[in-house]
Amino acid sequence: MKPPQVGNRAVIAIVKGGLGNQLFIYAAARALALRTGRDLYLDTQRGYTHDSYGRSYRLDCFAHMAKPMPEAWRLAPTLKHPRHKLIRAWNKLLPRDHRSYLAERHQLDASQLTALCPRRLRVTLSGYWHDEKYFADQADVIRHELAAPQPSDSRNLELGRACAAENTVSLHVRRIRYRPLLSHDYYQKAIHAARATLERPRFVLFGDDLDWLRANLDFGDAPVEEVGHNTTDELADLWLMGCCRHSIIANSSFSWWGAWLAGTPRAERYVWAPAESGLQLVPAMGWRVLPGGLHEP
Repeated sequence: MKPPQVGNRAVIAIVKGGLGNQLFIYAAARALALRTGRDLYLDTQRGYTHDSYGRSYRLDCFAHMAKPMPEAWRLAPTLKHPRHKLIRAWNKLLPRDHRSYLAERHQLDASQLTALCPRRLRVTLSGYWHDEKYFADQADVIRHELAAPQPSDSRNLELGRACAAENTVSLHVRRIRYRPLLSHDYYQKAIHAARATLERPRFVLFGDDLDWLRANLDFGDAPVEEVGHNTTDELADLWLMGCCRHSIIANSSFSWWGAWLAGTPRAERYVWAPAESGLQLVPAMGWRVLPGGLHEP
């Protein structure tokens, strides 16, 4: 990798969590870099030194991706190292634009990034940034750079073509080692809404507990396709979810991106989302939100 220039103004994003979280982290940091005319670098290591779920950095699978952070810029070996904690604490005392380290504050709105004008040569971002508002002004660039790589196997390619050709609704569930769990009621209301709204919908099921979906949900006479063959390839599932025309999402960042990156024009697309996810995961603008009852914004 070509070393960065000495005077490069940079945004550094600490990448952590599963693929969906990594996509949010990248999108928020990339948008800040674009707004402020800076280069983007990714800290791809420190977020995974103590990951109890065995997750790993996956953004290297995308064609348009920022460079890894140069090792010379690493000020602490882990996120739990005393030096890292000291840097984080010290920066909290500084005016926001003068910080070299900015941690996400959930009680603040998206302007904590969108209005940021960093004065330091390099600024490091730490957080998950689960809100489209952090990068909505750069949506076209983000969609291009985070387009899921197309699978190479015939089974997924054929299924993807079928999903794009029909009035398909991707339905995603997360239940294994996951909290809070969405209720049967949420999914059933979303299914009823999709059947009432769409002409001849076909449901395509994704997730970690397809047995639960099969046993607990009623799809009426609508055709249903289960996608359980990509157990070790979440990128293939992400691509297939994007091939579907409409979505019913879980309270999952991966699920959110499966809907947001889809190729169907937004004016022609229906997305049903839970109103409260427990993850500060904000539904995208224009999505149909399902709390206790159906709500159309």
